[in-house]
Amino acid sequence: MGPLLVLADATFAPKSRFPLHPHEEMEILSIVVDGTLSHHGDQAHGATMGPRTAQLISARSGMMHAEGNDTDRPTRMLQLWFRPHTYGGPPAYYSRQLSDDGRQLIAGDEGMPLRADVRVWWLPLVAGRPERLTLDRARNGYLLATTGPLRVEALQGGSGVDLALGEGAVLGEGAATVTADTASSALWIDLP
Repeated sequence: MGPLLVLADATFAPKSRFPLHPHEEMEILSIVVDGTLSHHGDQAHGATMGPRTAQLISARSGMMHAEGNDTDRPTRMLQLWFRPHTYGGPPAYYSRQLSDDGRQLIAGDEGMPLRADVRVWWLPLVAGRPERLTLDRARNGYLLATTGPLRVEALQGGSGVDLALGEGAVLGEGAATVTADTASSALWIDLP
């Protein structure tokens, strides 16, 4: 869908990690949902990220890294890969801690500058309170039920859709509301 190439929902077993591997000309956004993610390689070697932390690696001309879980409990993370619209240059690393309050931009601003026409949001949902999503003309959205089931309703009418944990929905131009029966969160991606 547009520049979004991969959206993985992965759980690392305790004391496990990917082997060291290369990336080139890719924007890689990782979001820790539960547990602790470790990062090793030529960018931020030895860094760890706790729950509700996001990391953006702009691989650019190339880098080597490995991610994993150095702890004794499972770690769940979301990882998104985006095709960049500009190329070359030294790799860059960014991180951001998310708070517990309200809608938060994860990536697509000066603090987490994706080299793609994309904005990624974290949506904490209060039980029974609708969260409104709006898409401009020529934009698309992808909504992921990150920590619990959701209900999506288009404001223009029509039937709604229920999303189970881990399910997603593509949304087009216009407005919709998202609600949850219990406190949970969703990932919202706005892209061309």
